[in-house]
Amino acid sequence: MYNKLNWTLFSNRDRNETINDLKDIISKNNGWIVTSNFFSDLAVSITIEIQEKDIICLHSELNRFMNVSELKYDNIDENSEKEWWVFFNITFTQGTGDLINEIPAVPG
Repeated sequence: MYNKLNWTLFSNRDRNETINDLKDIISKNNGWIVTSNFFSDLAVSITIEIQEKDIICLHSELNRFMNVSELKYDNIDENSEKEWWVFFNITFTQGTGDLINEIPAVPG
């Protein structure tokens, strides 16, 4: 059974840039994206799998470019390889709720 953390994140930056940076940070900290759900251009929820030893570094790096809720777990073992799930709820402050994905017409 996995241990779980829930983090709330806020970004003032462009949604696509934020998501790309987030993917890079997760990967750099040995995390894996398990699921993602998009809610227009306002929010996205992401579940990642990560070893316990990498959680503090991940949280610290995310805090450099986004507002992240507190870690709220004092007993993280920085030597443990135990797997954790971290649930991200990311809100994009520049979102309007009117995201339209235009799909170009394909000949044929």
